[in-house]
Amino acid sequence: MPAIIVAVANQKGGVGKTTSTVNLARALIETGKRVLVVDCDPQSSLSIVTGVDPQALRRLEEQGKTLYYGLVKDVPLAELVIEGSPALIPASIRLANAETEIVSPFGVASILKEKLEPLREQFDVILIDCPPTLSLLTVNALTAANTVVIPCKTDYLSIMGVPLLIDTIENVRRRANPGLSVTGILPTLYNARANHDAEVLNELRNAVAHKRIEVFPPVNRSTAFDKANAEGRAALELFPETPGVDQYRLVAARVLGERRG
Repeated sequence: MPAIIVAVANQKGGVGKTTSTVNLARALIETGKRVLVVDCDPQSSLSIVTGVDPQALRRLEEQGKTLYYGLVKDVPLAELVIEGSPALIPASIRLANAETEIVSPFGVASILKEKLEPLREQFDVILIDCPPTLSLLTVNALTAANTVVIPCKTDYLSIMGVPLLIDTIENVRRRANPGLSVTGILPTLYNARANHDAEVLNELRNAVAHKRIEVFPPVNRSTAFDKANAEGRAALELFPETPGVDQYRLVAARVLGERRG
């Protein structure tokens, strides 16, 4: 059966997209799934956190083995995969050039989808870590995906952008990917002692209730995630007792329940 493709998306930066991608990948691997993570962000955070140091990333870029070359230069994505658990397709800052070298957001919205297709028989789940913009790269990820997971920091600035992202998802669904669903919103960096965070979480739930979008229990703010990222590992693996980290297993279960396309 072909892989489920999951876009991990939010146009706001600093909301825990990469951390969520890494930990969701670990939760899926724990269930025995073969997982590929795709770094679709020119900032390359997922590549670095997954263990590719900046010098190695520069070498990969010089060798033409980053996502940019798959999207723009027609290198098969299978040639870009770095084996591991999870496997990785890395990105470099050159990926930002794809925005100008690919012409029309919806005319070329299916490029990533088409290029991922040969890999879908090799993996059970493919996770795409999206850039913090509603850009052509994000549109490509949403067009390729079966479903979307939305990490969202529990502050007002972060939740203000959620309706715009949902509008973009609905637009992509209408124009390019009618089967696209939303697995849910994952509140991140949550401070259980702060009234502000509790108020924002409640407002977030109210804001999407009419869309019938699930808001998962929050992942607590913790230095365990930073420490795990520095080690190139998932907090779910290194610090399994961290409050809230188990929510990634819940999200993984929901993802696996999504209809495969």
